[in-house]
Amino acid sequence: MAAVVGAPAGTLRLHEVLVRHGPAYLERFGAALPARQREVLRKLLQCRTPALGGALYHCPQCGQRHFTYHSCNDRHCPQCGREETEAWLAAQQALLLPVPYFLVTFTVPEKLRGWLRRHPALGYELLFGASAQALQDLATTRLGATLGMLGVLHTWSRTLLHHPHVHYLVAGGGLSRDQRTWVRARPKFLLPVKALSDRCRTVFRQRLAKQAPEAARQIAAGVWKQRWVVHSAAVGAGETALRYLSRYVFKTATGNRELAVQPGGRLRWRYRDSTTRQGRHVDLEPEELLRRFLQHVLPRGFHRVRRFGWWHPGGRGKLQRVRALLGQRPLLTAAEQTAWQPPADAVPEPPDPQPASLNSKPLTCARCGAVLVVVERWRPGQRPQWRGQDRAPP
Repeated sequence: MAAVVGAPAGTLRLHEVLVRHGPAYLERFGAALPARQREVLRKLLQCRTPALGGALYHCPQCGQRHFTYHSCNDRHCPQCGREETEAWLAAQQALLLPVPYFLVTFTVPEKLRGWLRRHPALGYELLFGASAQALQDLATTRLGATLGMLGVLHTWSRTLLHHPHVHYLVAGGGLSRDQRTWVRARPKFLLPVKALSDRCRTVFRQRLAKQAPEAARQIAAGVWKQRWVVHSAAVGAGETALRYLSRYVFKTATGNRELAVQPGGRLRWRYRDSTTRQGRHVDLEPEELLRRFLQHVLPRGFHRVRRFGWWHPGGRGKLQRVRALLGQRPLLTAAEQTAWQPPADAVPEPPDPQPASLNSKPLTCARCGAVLVVVERWRPGQRPQWRGQDRAPP
């Protein structure tokens, strides 16, 4: 197979690895792969190729013609989602309150991971539900308040092994039972992690026994006897933790990182050891890298990002009350902003800063820098009509 265009000598981007080795992987293992993994891999292989349609641009200054192809925009694609990530991060940062935040992480025990891999839709749903309920239950009894939480599911380790866990960005306090008071948590302590661990395990088991008793019998008894890992850390104003979580809202496991090709064709995956904080690496065969990557494909329609408590979309009234208690302006929808008319003698407040459009920057010519002009667009399944000297690559 020909070398992938654009790869520096001795390196491949992750998406280039998929393009180079994905077809052979599908041919060899396709029948054994879950249908969802086959579907996603085929879609990623079409990303930014003529198969998804594109456009032809002309440079009015130097005459150069440029072909661009549409992205797949699949949430598992390592080369898509950058603009969506920036927009999502900006929207979440606007919701941050002037309080300390905590990052609370629930990790399932190793003996449960194989079962979760076989039952991802049910298992990940239970993990979300049990961990969120554990946080709210403990907050009710220990703080006497309701929390607002943003949860993001991760299913991978630093080496792409299957390692399901949920991160929660949690405000350091909550809304009192009568909704009249903001109850502050201690500056460096939110809730006891051992109690959170036991409560999460109990709720998970109860919900599983009720929803799928047959599946529950497949789990080793030792899973219910060991303590699940829960970690809680103060993260200041929350912006750094939010930026970390944003990296994988529109991606799965990794971005389009560069991998060094080793003698014999292995690919060097670099990572930082979580204990020593030192840089390490593991060399993987391309097939093994694809296997590790594809095991993190989520079930169709599964929401990786969820909000709970007064941060839930259905708790908007409570969120407005929280903002009022903390001296923050209410969040208004576009319709509410249009309908609201300030008194005639009111001093107008400056409008909230709006992020510039992520798509406002025009395409420019790589040769001379002039702004390009669209000549033609085509949809998936169509072929460009241009038959001039410069043609679209196959």
